[in-house]
Amino acid sequence: MSAINLSRLRTQLELILPNLEDLEQFLKGLREIYTFYADYTHPVGNPPSGVFTLEEFNTPVILNREVLLLLNPACKETPDHMLALADRLWQEPQVEFRQLAAQILGKLPESKADAVLARIRDWSEASPNLELLPFLHRQASASIRRNFPEKWLDLLSEWDASAQPSLSRLAIEGVLPLIDDRDYENLPAIFTFLTPLFIQPGSERQYDLLTVLEHLARRSEAETVHFLQKAVELSSDPTMARFIRRSLAFFTSTNQEYLKEILRNHA
Repeated sequence: MSAINLSRLRTQLELILPNLEDLEQFLKGLREIYTFYADYTHPVGNPPSGVFTLEEFNTPVILNREVLLLLNPACKETPDHMLALADRLWQEPQVEFRQLAAQILGKLPESKADAVLARIRDWSEASPNLELLPFLHRQASASIRRNFPEKWLDLLSEWDASAQPSLSRLAIEGVLPLIDDRDYENLPAIFTFLTPLFIQPGSERQYDLLTVLEHLARRSEAETVHFLQKAVELSSDPTMARFIRRSLAFFTSTNQEYLKEILRNHA
């Protein structure tokens, strides 16, 4: 792997930018740059991050960041062409190209919200590998969450209503970017979406719901405790008490005692 010199990298990227109209030529040039900076000393399934089992160039994160900076003007000026580029990048096997596809979707103008949402839906439902989906949801939905958060929640509700367990899990994972987005202030809408999930946590999805709860507690502990109190009151699920006890570590000692009291009162 060659060390990245920003001045040289930016020159390399500027040289392939004129080929942007020809997607295959642009992708060819992009692939040569990523290959130049690739680290092939880590086999598939053992990247430096220890995260992905998909094929990787193992390039520094700054490379994707610089490519995205280069493409930002085109995302605004020729969004349809950039949608086509994102489609083409998502077809590539390497993690970095798929991540770049997701990042491009998140930079497109709000007029392309429905097209972006359709790709998030299609790519998520067709993906045999779930590793990239949290990144896809967080990055690609950025503009939608900012401008049309109700559209994002509608998609999550659609997945949750599906009979496929994998799509139901996508609904749970997909709410995390909205919870973590400090610019999104409508927490009651999130709680409304989550209520049916939390009143019947079941054993098969408790781990995912605990992750959601941890994010909620970090965002607003007081509102999360109030939400759990209502969920306990509405729930007839026998696993609810165990679920709440497993979540106690996310809260202050005062709120831990309060939640224990709630469980005792509804035993």
